[in-house]
Amino acid sequence: MQGFWITMAVVCAVVDVFLPYYLVIWFSGGALAALLFLWAGFNTPIQFAVFFLVSFALMGVVGRYINSRLLRGGSKMRTNIDEMMGKTAVVVMAIAAGEAGRVALKGTTWRTVLDDEAATAAVGEKVIVLSIEGVTLTVRKQEEVQHAI
Repeated sequence: MQGFWITMAVVCAVVDVFLPYYLVIWFSGGALAALLFLWAGFNTPIQFAVFFLVSFALMGVVGRYINSRLLRGGSKMRTNIDEMMGKTAVVVMAIAAGEAGRVALKGTTWRTVLDDEAATAAVGEKVIVLSIEGVTLTVRKQEEVQHAI
């Protein structure tokens, strides 16, 4: 049984290195705890109970701590959404009243709705990005300023 717990600990640790998140490292800790219980003379059912209890405890306690540390600065991170707010886009598929259309912005087209459900926007008109929800932009028609000559 000693070989089983050592192999379990090593395999879980190695596999976790190749995964994008901490998914199986917790089982390495559980396997090491079960190994300690084996050396202390406890029988196999007790070892398995310790394995699962320690593994899930590590997952809950240490995992929560690691995630909170990793995500702590997340709100300060700039995203593409921040860069798009207030930008001017061009309508490429007309936006009917209360319907969705498409605009071109930053090299791609986006599903778009107008902030005024009664308004429409024709192809070629310019709009300003107000908000983004999922993959849909909410926009307002850009008022053209005419200068007197």
